[in-house]
Amino acid sequence: MRKRFPLKGMVIALLSSVLVFALIACEGAPGEPGNPGLPGPPGNPGNPGAQGIQGIQGSAGEPGFSGLPGNPGNPGASGPPGPQGIAGLDGEDAVSPSARLTSSKDMIATAGDPFTVSGSGFQANEPVTLLIQVNQTLQIIIGGARGAQVVANEAGAFSIDFPEIGGRATSLERALGVRSLAANGILGSRASTPIKVIDEAPDVPAIDTTLAAGAAVVGERISLWGSGFNANEAVVMLAVGASGGSDRIVASAMANDSGAFATDATNTMEIGVYTLKAIGSSGSTATAPLVILESK
Repeated sequence: MRKRFPLKGMVIALLSSVLVFALIACEGAPGEPGNPGLPGPPGNPGNPGAQGIQGIQGSAGEPGFSGLPGNPGNPGASGPPGPQGIAGLDGEDAVSPSARLTSSKDMIATAGDPFTVSGSGFQANEPVTLLIQVNQTLQIIIGGARGAQVVANEAGAFSIDFPEIGGRATSLERALGVRSLAANGILGSRASTPIKVIDEAPDVPAIDTTLAAGAAVVGERISLWGSGFNANEAVVMLAVGASGGSDRIVASAMANDSGAFATDATNTMEIGVYTLKAIGSSGSTATAPLVILESK
């Protein structure tokens, strides 16, 4: 049995073939290429490739900086003590650091003024030279000595009396003022104390002075006695407040070599009891009652 194609289909196929042939026969020369289009979006990453062969080892790099020091470790156990070393040679005697010096007076006159110097803390049996340091170049050795005047006892102490400073008059004149009384031990001990060198010794008032006056009648003489004053000290006696509240001079006297005196004076006082005060030229003082009677 023969198969038949529909007429309509055969007509369409024939026309399509003629049209394709006409398009091919009428194709012109190719035109210029157009501008490139915009890049498309990136594609998905490909699968990782197989691992390559290991490369040759590179050369060593430069050393890096030193790191911070670590914390110190715990101390180790102490080792056993070493053997005792050989004893060294004996050293020289050292200067006594505790040497002290004192003077019985803080002011000393250049002449005729006795004083006492005492020291402690020196080396046992150490000879000691006592001097007044005037300046860096002038020193006056006390008592006019040429070397040590005293030797410390076994306890390192001493005490010595001097009748005066001594030395040349020209040096003593330069020594006036505040100076250093120094003690230099022959074994190296040193001590000093400040003193003031003055031209004349100050008058020192007597301490145990007494005064007495006998009762007197108005118009009769008054008997007066005193003791304990300095030798040859001038003494004046006052009746305290006897002249309208002011002191009145009653008498004067000169103490003898023993510091005593006896005198009498004209009585110009009125009846009553007064305080009689004696004042010495060296500063000594004493008081006593003075009684003036109308009659005995």
